[in-house]
Parts: sequence; structure tokens; C-alpha cells
Amino acid sequence: MAGLHHPYSLYAAEVIREPMTRSARLEVPGYQVVEYLGSGARSTIWRIRERDTGKYFALKRVFKQPGDDGRFLEQAENEFQVAGQFNHPGIRHYYKLRHIRKWLQVQELHLYMELCEGSSCQAKRPTDIAEVVRIFIEVGEAIAYMHSCGYVHADMKPNNIIVASDGSVKIIDFGQSCRVGTIKERIQGTPDFIAPEQVRLKPLDHRTDIFNFGATLYWVLTGKPIPTILPKEESIQRMDDIRVTSPDLLNEKVPPNLAKLVLDCVAMHPSQRPERIKEVVLKLDLITHSLKPSEPADGSSDH
Repeated sequence: MAGLHHPYSLYAAEVIREPMTRSARLEVPGYQVVEYLGSGARSTIWRIRERDTGKYFALKRVFKQPGDDGRFLEQAENEFQVAGQFNHPGIRHYYKLRHIRKWLQVQELHLYMELCEGSSCQAKRPTDIAEVVRIFIEVGEAIAYMHSCGYVHADMKPNNIIVASDGSVKIIDFGQSCRVGTIKERIQGTPDFIAPEQVRLKPLDHRTDIFNFGATLYWVLTGKPIPTILPKEESIQRMDDIRVTSPDLLNEKVPPNLAKLVLDCVAMHPSQRPERIKEVVLKLDLITHSLKPSEPADGSSDH
């Protein structure tokens, strides 16, 4: 569809590309496959249209390749089970899960999801500070809801925040989400946004999401990632060796109180971070009231 932004190409090390011409080979009973939207680790995203109602949905197709250990299918199962616990306007809705079997073995999963039109903060980074704060207040409220349900997102990053043309915000991708207190068997996360406890395989809690949230906000404000203990191309670093440059030194438009809040969120030790995301949202709301509205380009003002 002309002009549609494609926010679904996941920020992941393993990316499987599936050309749009393969839509003719993807059959979804009861639906028309309209177009290919993007790809991620062992997955592709499609726009589909329900034939009976004419409604549009997003279909996430997750597939197993020879030699795979099944973890991508397990992650998709987890994504559906976790997302099914939520009912919040800022969280993508999941409708059903379909298993595709071959020789009695599940080879493919189809997740039927809400179609979230818009652009990710990764694809279209907002630069107006007031707009950034507004977006992250909505993100924080959605994460707070997840926490109230007993879950952590565990993979918050710019690509998992979708902003629609009307300004509404959705958080997506719950494949790594888990119960508060979970200890993962392997490292999961995105290097530029991963919390130290995720790398060290420690229990994950609300403060893990706060770190991911802060690292994401840092990137949106500055266009640069914070250093983490899991760099993309180096060995694991010591927490005490990491120094984070204050975001107001990289972007002069960032007010000092916002810069301090971001640095508090990305403290290496969980005990040094805000304890609850609601505290962060409250401070963001106070910062909103302290920001000066942007002046029109021609210097005029509307009344």
C-alpha cells in the first residue's frame, strides 16, 4: 500500500528475508493475504484481510528451519500466551494462534494480531522533546499496566513502539515477556537496550523494564545508544567500567531534569533505579508542564 510505513522489521541479529512475491504461496484460510510488511528472527509479518468482514489484521508467521531447536516457535507461543493476558489501548491485541504441522510436527505458527498502522520510533525517530515525552508517558502507562498484571516486557526498544498518524501509541512484540521474577535460561534482549541483570541471568522485575525504557528514551532523545555490558561485537564488560554520557550533552534541547531521569533509569545496579515505572511516568508528566511550547516557524501564534 503506497505511503505505508513498515515498522515491523525487528532489530535482531538473525533476520530472515521473505520477498513480497511469496504472498501467493502463503495461504491463510478465510483471509486474503494483502501484502508483506517486514521480517524478524525466523518470522515475517503480513497484512491480511478477513474475507467475511473485510477487516484487516497483521499476521505474524513464525517458521522452523532445519537445524533449529524450536526456540523461535516457543517464543511465539509465549508471545501469544502473555499478550492474551492484556486488555489495554496501548498494547497490541492478539486474537488467535494457529499451528501448522507437517508429519505431526509443528513447523510453523501463525499469530493473528491487531494491525498497528504507523511508524516505529526506530524507523521515524521523533525529535520534538515535548512529543517524545508525550509518547513515553503513554509507553510508561502501558508498561505499568503489564506490571500490574504480573509481567515484564523485557525487550522494550524503539522498534517496539509504534506511533500512528493520529499520535496514538502501541507497544508490540511480547516474545521475551515473562512473569516478574523470572530467571531466563539464556541471554535474551537487544544489545543497545539490554539491562545488566538480563545478561547476568538474574531475576527480571519492574526495574528491568525501567532500564530498557530509559535506554530506549536515551536513543530517541540523542540518536545514540547507551553503552551496555553486552556490546554487539565485544565481550561482556564490567558494570563499573561503563560511563553513560548525559543526554543533554548530546542534544542541547534535552532539559536537565529529563536528562537526570533518563540517567536514573539506566543505572547499572537495579537498586539505584526508580522502583516503579509509575514514578517515571509521574516525573515525565511534571517535565511536560515545564517544557516551553514550540514556536511556529514564522513567529506567529494561533489563538
